[in-house]
Amino acid sequence: MTNEEMQTTMEFIVGQEARSSAKIDAIAEVQKEAEKRWARTEKGIRALLTIAEIHEREIQANTQQILSLGETTRATDERLNALINVVERQISNGRNGKQ
Repeated sequence: MTNEEMQTTMEFIVGQEARSSAKIDAIAEVQKEAEKRWARTEKGIRALLTIAEIHEREIQANTQQILSLGETTRATDERLNALINVVERQISNGRNGKQ
């Protein structure tokens, strides 16, 4: 190999190395940007999960209140039915104020 061929080969290798290095730097920059986007995405997902957990607790509390209201309504219905029965008996026994 002549000195000129050796020089050409070395320049080619140095050029290839420079292009490879530039590509690696570009890939590293893209990777950094992807990591930043992922960090924002992860932060958003965690925030949404926290909101979902809060809503789940609120739904559970509301469910308990609804169940409690149902029990209260049943008790009120029973008392109202008892009152209606008393009034109906009074009316059917002729005690509707005409005595």
